[in-house]
Amino acid sequence: MKLKWGVVCALMMPYWSVHAEVAEDAAELPEVAVSARQEESATGPVKGYKASRSQTATKTNAALSETPQSVTVIGSEQIRDQGVQSLAEALRFTAGVDAGQRGRRGLDDISIRGFVQSAYVLRDGMRMDNDMWIQNEPFAFERIEVLKGPASVLYGQISPGGLVNLVTKRPTDKPIAEIGIGLGNYNQKQLTADFSDALNEDGTVRYRLVGISSASDDQVDFVDRQRTYIAPSLTWDISDKTSLTLLASYQKSDFVPIRGLPARGTVLANPNGQISYSRFVGVPGVDKYSTEQTQFGYLFEHAFTPSIKFKQSMRVNDYDLEGAFTSPTSLSANGLNYARQIQYRDVHGQMLTMDNQLNMQFDTAALRHDVLVGFDYLHFDSKRTDKRASVTALNLYNPNYSPTIGVAVTTPTTTGTDKLEQKGLYLQDHIKFGDGWNLVLGLRRDESDLLEKRLSGSRTRTNPGATTGRAGLLYAFGNGWSPYISYSESFVPVTGSGADGTAFKPETGQQREIGLKYETPNRAFGTTVALYDLTRQNVTTTDPNNTAFNIQTGEQQHRGVEIEATGQLTSRLNVVGSYSYIDAEITKSTTGTLHKRPILVAKNMANLWANYDMGRWLQGLGVGIGARYIGKQAGDDLNTFYTPHYTVYDAALFYRTGPWRFALNARNLADKEYIASCSSVSACYTGDPRMIMLNATYAFK
Repeated sequence: MKLKWGVVCALMMPYWSVHAEVAEDAAELPEVAVSARQEESATGPVKGYKASRSQTATKTNAALSETPQSVTVIGSEQIRDQGVQSLAEALRFTAGVDAGQRGRRGLDDISIRGFVQSAYVLRDGMRMDNDMWIQNEPFAFERIEVLKGPASVLYGQISPGGLVNLVTKRPTDKPIAEIGIGLGNYNQKQLTADFSDALNEDGTVRYRLVGISSASDDQVDFVDRQRTYIAPSLTWDISDKTSLTLLASYQKSDFVPIRGLPARGTVLANPNGQISYSRFVGVPGVDKYSTEQTQFGYLFEHAFTPSIKFKQSMRVNDYDLEGAFTSPTSLSANGLNYARQIQYRDVHGQMLTMDNQLNMQFDTAALRHDVLVGFDYLHFDSKRTDKRASVTALNLYNPNYSPTIGVAVTTPTTTGTDKLEQKGLYLQDHIKFGDGWNLVLGLRRDESDLLEKRLSGSRTRTNPGATTGRAGLLYAFGNGWSPYISYSESFVPVTGSGADGTAFKPETGQQREIGLKYETPNRAFGTTVALYDLTRQNVTTTDPNNTAFNIQTGEQQHRGVEIEATGQLTSRLNVVGSYSYIDAEITKSTTGTLHKRPILVAKNMANLWANYDMGRWLQGLGVGIGARYIGKQAGDDLNTFYTPHYTVYDAALFYRTGPWRFALNARNLADKEYIASCSSVSACYTGDPRMIMLNATYAFK
């Protein structure tokens, strides 16, 4: 394994320098900041950039320095400073994560440790399912947490790469009253509002109201988007032992999906020259998606005693998606004409999720136990109709946007209903012993009932189930260092059957990870180094004896190294830095992909963001700079070509005066044209152009 040791050493430098620099500015660090960090809630605001606790990895109020697995927490302050407009943008500085690969500004596409995880986004610890075409609004979240590696022992059906958990903004103890307006290039417009306060004198009933409305055009012709989001919430402290929080949200969006360009003319030579990155390959006025999503749920907590607590979470997610998009299929031999088809889609889905947790803390001899017993339930019902039609081929160098669209036909293989019911029972014990030992053990059993109906008359019913486990051991030294080792498993049901009619088994995943964490005494800065070996099994691949069917003999192995540093280096400097190396290989296959590198997996990734408070020269002034590097990626399954590596730069300028905060954010500052990724020779996705936005926020007293 070849590592770029210059990058590694650069990210490791804070280990040796942080104590000296913090001591130099110690007089500027008020004690209240240290106190705030010590009292951090695992679901509350992150002070600065560095979180000290997270619920995602253990579903308890565990310290990250005592959690034997790699976890990244992105707080609302970092989201604000980086001018984030989408979930993908919020994740781009996270080790092991490649987000926005397909450049489709309208879809949350996320890859963790080389595996596509777009379908495995959780909200407040519960599964989401919105057909992946409904973007999550980052302004809605207090923190975004990334758990890397298999996580089925706590969350059930999860692909092996990991998961993203979105923690919703909730009513606060201190009043909040802020409104904001933003304007930028590509006709960007944005209005935001965030209010929270008590509704009674003793503060036991509190509300919060979060809202945002945004719109923009794009570098691609005929492409635009609009999104509106509003989320009211209410917390009632029924007693000093019992609380109830009601959470609701409504989101509506309209956008034109961006489709890929051919490899010839973007990353490969085309005798006609380079294709314009502003080229639209769809049908203007026809290609457009409208989505609508309503969510309602609650979080209930009751403490029987200080050491025995019960929690119950529930949410109903109802969504609709309607629209059409054009998909290119092939490029003509002369490199001019793009063959296309148009797909009309109508989807309605509803998901009910519930999670019940009983947390008990007790001692047995010299062992201190934090036991979690849980039962979760999921019911999902989806109805989908797809129709497809042929479209006149498009000349990519001299486009005519008055095409002939054929008669739409139904597609039975993707039209019908899906129903899923999942029940999971899990047990976890976080055992502390000695001066710093932390042992985490977990076991889970899942049972599912999956029913698929198609208009063709086919009906498939399967009952995929699995038992998954997890074990991790960490030793927390008194000087802030914490080495750890862990093992975890995952499973995902697979639809369909083989040539003999036997239903496919669930995909499985196993990960072995060793790592080292470091946290400064004031918890303002931390680093994580992780090495992992991750295997995905039971992948479907072509049946060599009957190519019309698949068999489950495929396997992928991903091995990698991640280095991440986050937090406050001095009283004025916050940094986020990461380096990722992924050695990915298809280790079993019946096709020509054996020993090939999977698509959408860069071998090297490196990111750095620094935010500096320039108050010594001008009170209230701050500046941020960032760089993002993505290495080359396989462009197709057979690795016949690769997408080039690229580096883009970000910048920000902040100024606060009285109740006003002004921020000027720029992403891809040099306006570099690049291909973010390719999934085939017919689908290469342009990266984001330079986007600049000026935001003004006013905080009422």
